[in-house]
Amino acid sequence: MSKTSIGLWLIISVVLLTCSAAYAELFHFVDRNGVIHFSNAPTDPRYKPFKGKRLASYEPNRYSEKDFNKIIDKKSKNYKIDPALVRAVIKAESSFDPQAVSYAGAQGLMQLMPVTAVNLDVINPFDPEENIEGGVRYLKHLMNLFKNDIRLALAAYHAGEQNVFKYNGIPPIPQTTDYVKKVLNFYREYGGKITPKEKDKPIYRVVSNDGTVVYTNKPELYKDQQIYLISRKDK
Repeated sequence: MSKTSIGLWLIISVVLLTCSAAYAELFHFVDRNGVIHFSNAPTDPRYKPFKGKRLASYEPNRYSEKDFNKIIDKKSKNYKIDPALVRAVIKAESSFDPQAVSYAGAQGLMQLMPVTAVNLDVINPFDPEENIEGGVRYLKHLMNLFKNDIRLALAAYHAGEQNVFKYNGIPPIPQTTDYVKKVLNFYREYGGKITPKEKDKPIYRVVSNDGTVVYTNKPELYKDQQIYLISRKDK
């Protein structure tokens, strides 16, 4: 998934480390621009108690995978997405820790960035049901966007949609390539089946009459519209 700047999180980490140990003494809110704010003396009514793990916390995760099975199955069914894929993403992202916070600021089970959470209408990213709802919805969006190509959807989940379009495939970013392999391994362990990789195809940019832009590797589906070849997938 796309990460915010390390510099921003270093500022946040200073706040976290200078506050008292109790979670209730630290508050946060995410504004309409997706910027996350922390304070130990809140003056804005939007501030809510921060429930995530502190950067320096080594408290073991009290939860296990089975604690979230019902939620995963329910959300996966709602969005018609393989629950094995959802479990694999959660395993790779947070190892089923609903209070996990990454150094880059990603939050909760499916490690939603603050901006992503806002766009998905996730108010409390540390609430398992809200987080999984948002994460599964985002995964479904990516699967639709990349024509059910699991590899590309996972690459976009980690590095962002635009990076996948930029490189017309999995971005040559070591962390992203490792992430895709890791999730796919978990996916197989959970019983997921990965279809053989299709022969590389070019991706096209389609502009409809109303100005809507779509990226696709099947331009034949968009007749009588402006179609532009972007590039070819790296082999």
